[in-house]
Amino acid sequence: MAKIYCAGPLFNEPEKEEMAAIAAQLESAGHETFLPQRDGFELSEVGRELDALQMDSIDIDDLLHRAIFCLDVYKLLGWSEAVVANLNGRVPDEGTVVEAALAWHARMPIVLYKNDARAPFRGADNPMLSCLADLRTVAAIADLPQALSDQLASDHRRRIEETLALGEQIARAAESETDTRSLTSALMGLMGNGHSG
Repeated sequence: MAKIYCAGPLFNEPEKEEMAAIAAQLESAGHETFLPQRDGFELSEVGRELDALQMDSIDIDDLLHRAIFCLDVYKLLGWSEAVVANLNGRVPDEGTVVEAALAWHARMPIVLYKNDARAPFRGADNPMLSCLADLRTVAAIADLPQALSDQLASDHRRRIEETLALGEQIARAAESETDTRSLTSALMGLMGNGHSG
């Protein structure tokens, strides 16, 4: 089984409970998880300890923010083999977006979880996020282990190389086509019907 970084919002009790349920589902399937709210450190508790040392509040904030960033980036890129990212919310959590992008760039498997209908782009999330998982999201926590297994078995290096090659072709088409209709035609030729195979 794999080591999984659980990315998602954790700023109120319902968010924390949902993230704990995601981690528990993955653990019940035999995976090891890193859940920042559980396995990292509590910002406010360490902050109180630093306050007791009479440190300047700006220094405390800098220390805490840098420590959290370093711990989370290490657990994401140095420890984990895959990421499950919870996109629930009116917009996905900013930290989750960064973590998913870092994982994609590192060619790690990514599973996007979302059972929240709110989204800004005709019912979809921003394509810069949703395309990290090839426009696939998982809507039920119980389905996460299978989606993760599928992602762990796929060739992420090839997918990224294909994305870069297609992006280069699209850039050339955008530079050479003189009007919207001819650009649209070129995109249709490059992208097909828009559905991945």
